[in-house]
Amino acid sequence: IAATGDGKSAAFQVPILVHDKISRHPELYPGILARKNTVGVIAIPTKGLATNIVKECDDLGISAFAYTHENITRANKEGIDLVAKISNCSYSIVCVDPEHLKKSPWVCIAQSPVFRSNILFACAEEAHLIEEWGNVDFCADFRYIGTFFRSKLPFSKSVIALSATVEPGQSTSLICHGEVFPQLLPYLSTGRKTIIHCQTLDTVYRVYVYLIQFLDETNYDSLRRIRVYHSLCSEKYNNRTLAMLEKDPMCQVCIAIVAFVNGINVHMLLISISLG
Repeated sequence: IAATGDGKSAAFQVPILVHDKISRHPELYPGILARKNTVGVIAIPTKGLATNIVKECDDLGISAFAYTHENITRANKEGIDLVAKISNCSYSIVCVDPEHLKKSPWVCIAQSPVFRSNILFACAEEAHLIEEWGNVDFCADFRYIGTFFRSKLPFSKSVIALSATVEPGQSTSLICHGEVFPQLLPYLSTGRKTIIHCQTLDTVYRVYVYLIQFLDETNYDSLRRIRVYHSLCSEKYNNRTLAMLEKDPMCQVCIAIVAFVNGINVHMLLISISLG
């Protein structure tokens, strides 16, 4: 968080420049590893901001591209495969709006081995808009930024949020935490049986509501994949949950209250996650 003009852009420009410098002259920096084709992804709210970022990067000698409707259309007309170019790290900085992050081209890009091995960071510009704009009445896709960063990109990569106007307290908490839990998705995608320990009942159901949106809505049986386990559930329901975790291959995730789940003994559980 810094005032306008204080140099927030350095957060995504400097890492690219440093890696480029070291990779070009490794003899000057013995023992320091650097990637030659580094790339960073910046989620942006407007095409005007994307254009400005691209210009600033060009002035610094950083190759950058704004993944906007206009540029996508132009590339299609010219026969340019943008997915291939971005996947192969032809650009060091790629600006993209939240709407496009949810579409199939970016799923393909995020799965590219070359892209995944060279990405340095993911950045949310004007991060205060995640709260201000990210609602169903305006642009709910803004709430997807963190989900994409944490579920589609390598978990070890840096995530940056930049803003000049975000207020401390609830606004900051919503941007950094909110009602989403994208950090869980890489674990769940393994298919291994998992227990998620939560401190409160409220968290249990926030996690449950978040995760069920990723189930196959056309398959009723997919609801068997996620169960809750706490004292307000009936004894019959909780016993059924334990039995499903042991014997039902469809049942993968149990979301439970920490205090209630102490002593649980399910041999099939392979991953244990604590929230809060």
